[in-house]
Amino acid sequence: MPISLPLLIVLGLLSALTPFAIDMYLPSIPSIARDLDAGIELAQLSVTLYLAVFALSQLVIGPLSDALGRRRAIAGGLAVFALADIACALAPGMPLLLAARAVQAVGGAAVAVTVPALVRDLFERDDYARVMGLVMLVMGLAPMVAPTIGGLIILHGTWRWVFAALFGIALVAALAFLWLVPETLPPERRHRLHLGRIAGNYRLLLGHRTALGYLLTGAASFGGMMTFIVTSPYVYIELHGVPEQWFGLLFALNILAAMGFSFLNSRLVPRIGAERLLRVGLGVQGLAALLLLAVGWTATPPLWLIVLCALLYISMAGIVMGNAMAGFMAFFPRLAGTASAFAGATRFGFGALVGSVVSWLHDDTARPLLLGMGACGLLAVACYRLLCCTGASPDGAALDATRRALRSADAADRVDTGV
Repeated sequence: MPISLPLLIVLGLLSALTPFAIDMYLPSIPSIARDLDAGIELAQLSVTLYLAVFALSQLVIGPLSDALGRRRAIAGGLAVFALADIACALAPGMPLLLAARAVQAVGGAAVAVTVPALVRDLFERDDYARVMGLVMLVMGLAPMVAPTIGGLIILHGTWRWVFAALFGIALVAALAFLWLVPETLPPERRHRLHLGRIAGNYRLLLGHRTALGYLLTGAASFGGMMTFIVTSPYVYIELHGVPEQWFGLLFALNILAAMGFSFLNSRLVPRIGAERLLRVGLGVQGLAALLLLAVGWTATPPLWLIVLCALLYISMAGIVMGNAMAGFMAFFPRLAGTASAFAGATRFGFGALVGSVVSWLHDDTARPLLLGMGACGLLAVACYRLLCCTGASPDGAALDATRRALRSADAADRVDTGV
């Protein structure tokens, strides 16, 4: 299938729903805590709760998309997401807001887990890496403009209008998707829903050393980004006195850099390959991690130094995460939905874990942000070196073994059902 601009825009908009749900919300965290008479830690928990539910939901929804098709999974997710936006906007207290955010995460997960599977239905590894890089480029507009939009909404209204804006974004995404994107998984390629088969597929994913290495590399790198997302509102707004409406601009510097490298990645993948680009991105991100750790041990680092170190780390996200995901997905062409679910659950589950830890370690300094990002960057490099560099290529015997395992599972299913 040709890579068309309308397809990229729609897939990017769908992928942007969760960044919008998180990043547009960030400037309002202090005001939500004040308005709902809750501590800042509880308000930050609404971010990590979203991520935790988002991660776990994907484990169920991914296999559903393999069984029911991509359009049903995405359309259902959009409906749930939009209804939860309304509930968030009307929530009278923090408990109901947290509950509505959990439901919102389920809808966001259905969309997020199905988009990579949809792309994998259409494209092989290097083309997949290129397309996902371009999708991330479009998606990158969300975290770049979302905090600014959220800050402007807070400036002229209340945080409840943030969720009204999210409802409007979900509605536009739904109309564009239903109009422009066809079903990519024909009935003959769908898997029968069977709990034993689903568990077996997840065991297959867990047992693949090299593929798991790519997955953990991307998850650790993402954990550094989530550290920044969860802790930067306090560090920038409360600690360094950055106005809420200006926070979005500083935040956008990181996303703009990541978008630029995503575009560069999409141009270089056909000539250099996803593997070599992943190594380059990890090298730069590892250097940034060392700088973050060094700055984190200083007493009171200035804001400009924090901004610079975070920028160097996050700018590599467009290269590291897209190519690491391509490396993982290349091993499982017949399990795209399940593999995408497992990848998303691992990535966002690790992000939620890291976000919870750095919130718990809150000490009225920038240290949790700096040390958390640095530790995640070094962990990403270690996962790649220890697991990916000594493993098999997805183009050889490893991929054949995966196919044989799936054929055996298919045969077992036919015996179980008497076919």
